[in-house]
Amino acid sequence: MSLPCAVIIGRPNVGKSSLFNRILGRRAAVVADREGVTRDRHYQEAEWDDKRFRIVDTGGFMPKEISHLDSQVKTQIDMALDEASVVLFVLDGLTGVTAQDQEFARMVMRKRKQVILVVNKSEKRDTAMEAPEAWSLGMGEPYPVSALSGFGIRDLLDLIVSMLPESGPVGPSREILRLAVLGRPNSGKSTLVNALLGEERVVTSDLAGTTRDAIDTELEYEGRRIVLTDTAGLRKKSRVHDEVEHFSNLRALEAIRRSQVCVLMVDATDTVSEQDFRICEKIQEAGRGLVVVLNKWDEVEAGDKTFAHAVKEIRRRSPVLEGMPFVAISALTGKRATKVLDFSIKVKDNLERILGREKVIEFFQLALDTHPHPTSSLGPVRLNRCCQVMVDPVALAIEVSNPERVLPSYVRYLRRKAMEHFDLKGVPLRIWFRDRFQLRTDEELEAYLNGHREGFTEWEEAEWIEEGAAISASSGTSSSSGDEEE
Repeated sequence: MSLPCAVIIGRPNVGKSSLFNRILGRRAAVVADREGVTRDRHYQEAEWDDKRFRIVDTGGFMPKEISHLDSQVKTQIDMALDEASVVLFVLDGLTGVTAQDQEFARMVMRKRKQVILVVNKSEKRDTAMEAPEAWSLGMGEPYPVSALSGFGIRDLLDLIVSMLPESGPVGPSREILRLAVLGRPNSGKSTLVNALLGEERVVTSDLAGTTRDAIDTELEYEGRRIVLTDTAGLRKKSRVHDEVEHFSNLRALEAIRRSQVCVLMVDATDTVSEQDFRICEKIQEAGRGLVVVLNKWDEVEAGDKTFAHAVKEIRRRSPVLEGMPFVAISALTGKRATKVLDFSIKVKDNLERILGREKVIEFFQLALDTHPHPTSSLGPVRLNRCCQVMVDPVALAIEVSNPERVLPSYVRYLRRKAMEHFDLKGVPLRIWFRDRFQLRTDEELEAYLNGHREGFTEWEEAEWIEEGAAISASSGTSSSSGDEEE
């Protein structure tokens, strides 16, 4: 059973996103002192008094639709109201009730939902009680709050959870695939999300910068729960001058950290830019899986080797993409869109793979027999043993007599061989060298996956970035291995 929904609505600039952030206790939504910043339905899970629920931020209600975007925002609000268990109708306590509030209130009341009338920007209880026009909306007693200072939020949360229905158990987090969709502006991220969901879940437009927040949506695909995160288009820092776009970029980068697998959307009709490659590097530095999607493939002139040539050229320009799966789709028509989910599920499974102690030993011996470490001018290098020491993502440690003498070319060789031997498509494989380390058992790795992470501190994230990303970035050998779909 899904979690019950509390939906925040109101006209523009009454503080809906600020209230959303205050309830969550973190900056999940982009906030700015101007209208129209929020456009999509933005879902997040919240918990209060041992009760979990979904809190939903929405765009500002515009009774007169000036543009196509206004029409889509209004549709998003209407869809959010349809699934709401409780509606938080937000007023601006400083300006009072407007004609726009009254028109919106009439529309909400026709939905026959439970409504809490929230008067924001109120620093004391009397502010709402002294506003008789708020009572005239027919939504009951006004509740004064200040999203900025936190005044009245605890009482509001008590009221919300008392009105929400009971929900069933939620599956373990390990069973959920958290999938972030990233890319440059106008690469088709929101269009892909809508295609996968089968509905206009997020606002789309030819106008770059339409998406501002990192928008989470849950779906089920072939028995898997997937949390799909649509993000704002990532631009170079030097090209970001607007405050809203700056915070949108930060939310997109945070989405990488929260995800397990990232989908990089590339416009197949345009040249792959350095910004696309930088996004790939950030994904791999964070230890997340990667699927590269060539979108708008229906607009590319077909040819027997067009896809293969495109992939080969992209890998030539960025060896960091070695072993990453590619798929060509049309998000607009939905053609092959579900292939993105198929690849992402496979990558998630690869990230969490326990390779097996005996198989790691077999790979290590085969790699040494095929190509021993060459003699270094610094002196001999003796590789003694190999063990999987981390999972999610997979990391191998190799015990070596003089770690500082290992040649970068040999690191690339071992990484390529391991990717091929274990079929680790989409995984930012780490290979570390130590003069001595503690062996990990398969049982310990399984316990780590299940949340028991004691004793793994020496291999934690700071070291992944310092060493693993450097190894990945230095990889200079392209490979045609890995699943590719045209």
